[in-house]
Amino acid sequence: MDTVTRNFSSTMASDSDASNNLETIDVRYGYVMIFSTIFVFYSLNNYVAPCFGTPKSVRNDPWRWRNLFISWIHGMIAGIWNILCFVLYPEIFDDLIEHINYFTYMLVAFSTGYFLYDSIDMFLNNRLKSNWEVTLHHIAVTSMFWSNVHRGSCIGYNCVALMAEINSFFLHSRKLLQMRQIGFDHWFYRVVTYLNLFTFVSCRGFSVCRIFYGMYTEPSRVPTLFYFCLSLSMIVMSVINVVLFWRLFKSDILKPQKQQAKLNGNHNSFYRKDE
Repeated sequence: MDTVTRNFSSTMASDSDASNNLETIDVRYGYVMIFSTIFVFYSLNNYVAPCFGTPKSVRNDPWRWRNLFISWIHGMIAGIWNILCFVLYPEIFDDLIEHINYFTYMLVAFSTGYFLYDSIDMFLNNRLKSNWEVTLHHIAVTSMFWSNVHRGSCIGYNCVALMAEINSFFLHSRKLLQMRQIGFDHWFYRVVTYLNLFTFVSCRGFSVCRIFYGMYTEPSRVPTLFYFCLSLSMIVMSVINVVLFWRLFKSDILKPQKQQAKLNGNHNSFYRKDE
């Protein structure tokens, strides 16, 4: 390849009909963002997270606190960034495959870097097997995100998928409060719990349904191998979301409040980071 600067819309089958508003994206910036994100989260994990102190409830496993704290930071940044993508560029929904500009493209590269960092962190701390659910999640998400960053396609769909990070902020907030031993009877914990369930349905639910709709209506616009990998990824994500939502609903709505007050963040869960 003579140059890494390309108009990524040319990779799709509908090249001749591509919108004139599409930007020309330099893939090198995407890789710079990916590696910079890995470095930033590594620094936060090793030099910032310890400053907040490890909660007593997880003092025997400080990695859990630091890892969840970093995930919470990613959820906050990616969630705000994601909202801005749709507010500033509502035309993204006109064509989720062909849409691309630096603002949305860099969001996808940023999250790709985070998921790669988290996978490396889990590997270095021997957590891949014990957190196999998260490992599967990262494999499914990272492979698709990296492919789209490299090819510069389906960035709009990645932004839709990252709506889940809006919910992840509340999902991780809930768990961090548990680790700090803030009980269900506390008003702030209850607010976070309800916001968590609301954004779970509205953000995660919408993103999954919109992606499945696109898979049904636009399968011919993406390579067959990509479509196959996307199908496997969405199956994994759908199963995780259904099981996780049920456990959250059962834990925060169906169980008596007295039981909730005893939660300390040490119990096992299907998706250990979030539940």
